[in-house]
Parts: sequence; C-alpha cells; structure tokens
Amino acid sequence: MHPIRWSLNALIGLLVFSAIASAQGTGDIVGRVTDTSGGVLPATTVTAENAATKISRTTITSETGDYVFTLLPIGTYTVKIELQGFQTVNSRVELATGDRARVDAKMQLGTVSETVLVIGESPLLQTESATVSSLIDQKTVQDAPIPGRNIIRMVQLIPGANEGAVSSLANGTRPDERRQTSSVSINGVNDVLNNQLVDGMDNNERSIGTVAIKPSIDAIAEVRVQTNMYTAETGRTLGGVINIITKSGGNQFHGSGFEFGRHERFDSRLFFAEGKPITRQNQYGGSLGGPIKSNKTFFFADYEGYRIKQGVPFLITVPTVKMRMGDFSELSTPIYDPINAVRTPFPGNVIPANRLDPIAAKYVALYPMPTNGALSNNYAFTNNRTQNNQAIDFRVDHRFD
Repeated sequence: MHPIRWSLNALIGLLVFSAIASAQGTGDIVGRVTDTSGGVLPATTVTAENAATKISRTTITSETGDYVFTLLPIGTYTVKIELQGFQTVNSRVELATGDRARVDAKMQLGTVSETVLVIGESPLLQTESATVSSLIDQKTVQDAPIPGRNIIRMVQLIPGANEGAVSSLANGTRPDERRQTSSVSINGVNDVLNNQLVDGMDNNERSIGTVAIKPSIDAIAEVRVQTNMYTAETGRTLGGVINIITKSGGNQFHGSGFEFGRHERFDSRLFFAEGKPITRQNQYGGSLGGPIKSNKTFFFADYEGYRIKQGVPFLITVPTVKMRMGDFSELSTPIYDPINAVRTPFPGNVIPANRLDPIAAKYVALYPMPTNGALSNNYAFTNNRTQNNQAIDFRVDHRFD
C-alpha cells in the first residue's frame, strides 16, 4: 500500500476511534494549581485515580499551572496534587458523562507528608462547556419508580422533553405495536429526530427511527441527554442526543436480583370493560459485576425477562339487529335507492327483503351482536395482548499498559 494512502487510512481510523471514545461514558477533569498568593505552579504532579477500579493517570501542570485529563471513564475520582515544599492536596470529584469538571488547588507551604483533603461535587453549571444537557444519574435510575422499568420514561421527564405524538409508531399505545414506548420528543420536534447512543455508539432504530436497544435498568449507570449546543462528535440531529451509559465492573463484586409482579386481582375494572381484564405481568432478572484481574480487567453482566399478558378493552360500532334485516329506520339520514337515476329514498329507510344480496347478508352475519342499545360504539370487547422480551448485556473493561 502506498505510504500516503496508509497514513490517510490510519488517520481516518484514529479520528473515528477518538470520536467514539469521547462519547462512550467519559468526562474530563481540568484545573489550575497556584500558591496562596495566586502565583501559578508549573511542573506540579497531578494524579487522578478512579475509586472503583484504582486505575490512575498522572500528568504535570504546564507553565501556566494548568492541567487536563481527558476521556476519563465516569465515576468517583481522587485528584492528588503534589509538589516538593508544599502540602499535598487530595480532592474528590464525581465525574458524569460529558462533564468537564474543574478542580483547582491552592497549595500551602509545608511538607509532602502533610495532606489537605477537599471533598466537592461537580457544579450544576458546567462553565467549561456550552452544551445544554440533563443528567439522569445512577441513584435516580435505580430508585425512581419507572413504569415497566423503561428508561425512556425517565428521559420523557427532563426539561424540554415530552412523550411525543399520540399517533407515534413508537409510543406503545397503538393496537398493532406491543413494545413498551420508545417515543420522546425533545425541543418540540418529531420523536424520530433524536440521536440515540449507547456507550457513545449508534443506537438508532432504522425502521421507525427511535431507540433500538434499551438496556435493563440494572445495567444503566446514567443517561446524559443533550438538548442544545451539541458537541461536534454527537451532533447531526434536530432533537436531542440521548446517550445511555452502561455499568462497568470494579475491584469488588456487586450484584442485584429483582422480581416485579402484577395481577388483575389487585386492579380495578376499567371503565369500558365488561369485566376485569386479565393482567399478568412478571419482570425479573439480576446483575453481577466485579474483577477478572484486580486493577486491570473488569466485567459486568445482567439479564432481564419481561412477560406480560394483558386484556385491552375496545369499543367499536357494529350493525344493530334491525340493520342486519335492512331496516335503517333508526337512522335520521335517509337511505337512497342506488338503482333509480333520480335519488329516491327507501320508504321508511327500510330496504325491501327482495333487494338484499344473499352474499352480503352472509358477510353481515359475521359481525358480532351489539352489547348495548346504542347506534354507535355499541360493541365492547377485550382483546388479550402478550409480550415476551429478554435482555442480556455483557461488558468487559481492560486497561492496556
């Protein structure tokens, strides 16, 4: 291969990898190190260590006293700042997807063995980035009562979002669509104009245009939803950028198990239903994460099963008993004889028996009998819908030296 072509291909591959890596549940930590008088301190050693995996990265401050860590996996970090002749400063910071957290430090004179501990949180206003976004953190994901354990229900509640149009193919209310809702409208645009990501990778469903894969709640670390001023690597949309970040393992084993059930015995009768429709719902599963090799390789796996059989009431219009015999006298609208050149209504809105087509009469007999005496919306019935889903997620994280 020609050297120039090889270099070009390598550059394209590097750019693609960088774009994916920058969106897959990572954030940045930046800061400036000064002394108590405000003078900058270059060549200061700064170490950022992940509390769960103990994986650390080290850098030194520039001539202006600034430092930066990019593409750090989300989680809790300890930022350790050391310089000979000054007290060591340790700061703790929670890093979420897309964060650019600032951790500045003012070093006080002393020995390296003396340590100053600073415990802080990421500010609500990210002054290092112009992107407008909302974060659904892990505590909210785990503790909030989400219908059907469907993460899209939480995304629908962020500022600027709603459930979308009632007629949407993905809203889960259509009689021919049995999946849980995947519809969310952001900034008032159509629900198919969002950019769906999972760990920074494309997660757009191609047929309907909404989310393709929805991991189990137990597999989700957080969800970052960008609603304006998108970053360059996640643009290309008029709606929002929805990035679902999955959990990774750590140096300790953690797991979960769950079972949620629902039965019609505990439900009330629906208004249009003749009786109490059947409702049998079971949602169960579990997760496990931990080390394969401490401080090096970690795994996370989960399973979720979803089984539901639910009666859905319908109210439709069918011919009345008189209409089946050609008697439309119950209607105020006249019934015209189609044979006459001049529009002539049938007397009394009754079609003579000898004018009824025998084949059409057999088709009419296939309609069920009305369940009430109304002329419209006179047949109520319940149709049972079933849905059986399974979700399996498996993730391995490895640090290459």
